[in-house]
Amino acid sequence: MVRQLNASRVLAVLRDAPEVPWSSNDLVEETGMSRPTVLAAADHLVDLGWVTGSVSRAAAGRGRPCRAFAFRRDAGYVLGVDIGARTVRVAVADLTGRVVAEDEHAFGDPGMPSGERLETVTETAAGALEAAGVSRARLLAACAGSSGTVAEDGTVRVRSGIPDFVGVNLPDALGRAFGCAVVAENDCNLAVIAERWRGVASGSENVVCMLAGERLGAGIVVHGGLVRGHQGGAGELGFLSLMGGSTAAEGLASRARTEGRRLVDAVAARAGGTASPDSPGAVLHTLARGDSARVDAPLVFEAMRRGDTALPSLAEHILGPAARAIATVSLLLDPELVVIGGAVADAGDVLLAPLRDLVGRLSEAPPRLEFSPLTDRAVVLGAVRLALDTAQARFQDPLAPTPSPRPGRAQGPANGPVIHANGW
Repeated sequence: MVRQLNASRVLAVLRDAPEVPWSSNDLVEETGMSRPTVLAAADHLVDLGWVTGSVSRAAAGRGRPCRAFAFRRDAGYVLGVDIGARTVRVAVADLTGRVVAEDEHAFGDPGMPSGERLETVTETAAGALEAAGVSRARLLAACAGSSGTVAEDGTVRVRSGIPDFVGVNLPDALGRAFGCAVVAENDCNLAVIAERWRGVASGSENVVCMLAGERLGAGIVVHGGLVRGHQGGAGELGFLSLMGGSTAAEGLASRARTEGRRLVDAVAARAGGTASPDSPGAVLHTLARGDSARVDAPLVFEAMRRGDTALPSLAEHILGPAARAIATVSLLLDPELVVIGGAVADAGDVLLAPLRDLVGRLSEAPPRLEFSPLTDRAVVLGAVRLALDTAQARFQDPLAPTPSPRPGRAQGPANGPVIHANGW
């Protein structure tokens, strides 16, 4: 038991700072343990496969050789999966959280049966693993994200925006294909995990991350802990249906697309197919070539950047439900920060100022608002983080041997830039 405890302390130090090897002297100073105890613990970790050890001769042949140890970032890999109605995104990462391969696939039919969707998910994951040169045997854990309420056992329960997904148990469905432990979580919860790991909320203990693309949903962290609720639905914004006729499924991207198409049609009807350059809606009409079917959210936001005179007032209509949701959540939870993520995150340059104005009108003490720098990768990065936590709990905390091939003690650590995981 003592040997296990000592090895766990050394592993924690090496894992939290994997950029450079740690000398035995540095480990003695960091852990407060004796040199023989540190060497015995480190050698045990080398035998298990989690650590590499190297030996260098003393300068001018004097003194005893220096030994150094480093965490093996390639001792295993994890998989993060973001399953949406229209696309699936997959990321393969090593044990420091560095993404080594990433892939995305658009579903040909967004309304496809769940079985076909999951087949596409596994095929996309297999392609990413192949691109990374990682066999499935080296996967330690995977995490799948989905919209809707996700129960503790990984079953999608209610209000999923993905057709035929309610009742699907994602760990069961994907565990056989991936050959490792699989956990599942709501996409908004994964987004807030990612924001605290690598986004703008890294120093925030009370934060809400709102995914605001095709639908509105929120991931909530209070006093550093994820709030899931009794059935996993704490972040579902169903109360919006009681406020002004809005629905929780209506996100900023969908509203921008709908209202933008109406505007283009109105310009065409009013101007007979042409419009003066400075008339309301003219810029969007020109960008869409007069065809409302071409209008999507990015086109509406680009028209805003180019100064379309109709869009400032239109922005207030587009942002209304999100502003009411932020104001209501702020009254209930008093977060220090609200992060807007998802498919509209890269439009913060045109949406942040009007959104702050709207929320300021609805709340006496509005929280700080930011758009996510992770854009549409927040969910898959959150899935990577949760998969890393799962791998650590199943393999590293109990000090089980790594399933990956173990290098000899004489090998030095791999070098290169990494972004390491310090927990979320």
